[in-house]
Amino acid sequence: MGRRHLSKGDSKAIAKDRIDRLFQLAQAEAVAGKMDRSKRYVGLALRMGERHKVRSGHKRTYCPSCHSYFIPSRNMRARVGKGRVSITCLACGHVTRYPLGKNG
Repeated sequence: MGRRHLSKGDSKAIAKDRIDRLFQLAQAEAVAGKMDRSKRYVGLALRMGERHKVRSGHKRTYCPSCHSYFIPSRNMRARVGKGRVSITCLACGHVTRYPLGKNG
């Protein structure tokens, strides 16, 4: 018997589910204080997304530099001003800036 191959759509759906599960695990471990394991889960999820060309949908929940899962006031600082949001990772010091949306 040959190996059963998945279609591209099926493999992307499975990858998306696994990425979501890895981010849930990363959040649980970060809340528990196990930041090393949380970083590992985020790294695995990002690598799986690259391999299967799937976007995670969790872009603003982790540091793009050190892959720390953000827990507000524990390992990240958010500031709003000058038409943008600045998020500073307190683990590595990386600053990410996002523009604020227009109202109206």
